[in-house]
Amino acid sequence: MTDDYIDPHRDATDVIFRIGTLTDSSFHARVFGPQRYHAAASADYISRHGAPDSPGDLHNHKCLVYRGSSGPNRWLFREKQGQWVHYPVPALLTSNNAEALLTAALGGMGIILFPDWLIGDSMQRGDLIKLLPDYEAANKTEAQHIAAIYPNVRHPPLNVRTVIDYFIKVYGSPLYWRYD
Repeated sequence: MTDDYIDPHRDATDVIFRIGTLTDSSFHARVFGPQRYHAAASADYISRHGAPDSPGDLHNHKCLVYRGSSGPNRWLFREKQGQWVHYPVPALLTSNNAEALLTAALGGMGIILFPDWLIGDSMQRGDLIKLLPDYEAANKTEAQHIAAIYPNVRHPPLNVRTVIDYFIKVYGSPLYWRYD
C-alpha cells in the first residue's frame, strides 16, 4: 500500500484504488462513489472563535491545511450547482500528514477541509461539526471519484473480482462514511 501515484502501465499491479478523475480508457474502473469534502471544526473551536457564515469569512479563522507533493490544497466552495470559487485561507498549520491535521482539528486548533471518508465518522459522532452547510466544498474543480481500477480485460481474474466485491460490501451503498 502507498499514497504514491502508481502508473499501471509501468508497474505491474492487479488492482489499484484511486481517488481522482478517471480518464484512462485502457483500464476498467469500479467506482465506489464520489469523494465529497466538508469544512469542519470541533465544538470547542466554534465556541471560542465562532463559525464562518460564508467561505469569505474563512480569512478570519485558523485553518489547518493539507499540503501534498503539489503544494497546499486549495479550498474551493460553491453554492449548489454554482461556479467553484477559490478562497485563499490563512494556514495556522500545514502538514502532509492528514492524521496530524485531523488530531489538531479534534483538539480545537482550527478548521479543516477534508473528504468525508476521512472525517465522516468524527462528524457522525459529533466530534467535528460541519461548517458552511449551504455550500459544496472541494479541493479540485473536477469531480473526484473513489474507484478500483484494473486492466481492461474481458474477464478480470478471480482475485481482482474478489477484492473489489469485498470492498463493495464493506463500503456499502450508500458509502458507510457518507455525511450529507
